[in-house]
Amino acid sequence: MNFEQIEQLAKIIKKADSTVAVTGAGISTEAGIPDFRGPDGIYTKMGGEAKVMSLISIDAFRRDPAKFYDFHWKRFDFPPVAPCKAHTVLVDMEKAKLIKGIVTQNIDGLHQKAGSKNIIPFHGNADQYICTSCSKLYGSDHAKAAAPGIPFCEACGGVLKPNIVLFGESISNFGPAYEMIMDAGCLLVIGTSLNVYPLAGLVAEYSALHRNMIIINRGPTQLDSAAAFKIEVNEDETLGAIMEEIYKAVSG
Repeated sequence: MNFEQIEQLAKIIKKADSTVAVTGAGISTEAGIPDFRGPDGIYTKMGGEAKVMSLISIDAFRRDPAKFYDFHWKRFDFPPVAPCKAHTVLVDMEKAKLIKGIVTQNIDGLHQKAGSKNIIPFHGNADQYICTSCSKLYGSDHAKAAAPGIPFCEACGGVLKPNIVLFGESISNFGPAYEMIMDAGCLLVIGTSLNVYPLAGLVAEYSALHRNMIIINRGPTQLDSAAAFKIEVNEDETLGAIMEEIYKAVSG
């Protein structure tokens, strides 16, 4: 860990009017949730992203909800894991008004469970289910009671859909995420290789207009050259430990 670099980026965060965190799969893998594209991820185990996309698209859901849920309950029922240190540090930074909010690619709800308040779940929240007829929201307990079958709405009898963005659906949180990112005085990108669009495109647009971008990730990203600082997480480090050192430097 480069402590001199951490001191330098802490100055950027302190000086910024508002810092926004953008988080990806890396922050969840430290909590125990496999990366979809990693060696133990769903895409890899199921034979590739294209195959999985054909099963979790909005068209597949509408065409055959029973088949969709058969796959969903087997593959997308997240294990009951706790937030990791990086999640809790972001909570502390929000309480200390060092970050304005979080835009996350993750659908696991761990930022919410950790206690962060101003969160934009770009791809939705897997802990919620929404009625496709009346839009009533349900928690996961209600939906899981129907497993391995289809969950239905108690109010109108409509089919429930996981409140996540399926392939082929528009992103309802695009506007708020765009506004939060573009208004950031500093962008703190954590645990993402920036390969998933359209969120990666928002980060790229920000980086074209501002230099106050900090990337913390295990491995390269597409925007390393555009960052004011890139912290490469090695095998002996965790995002949580690095975030804790940043918080100490910023709040000290």
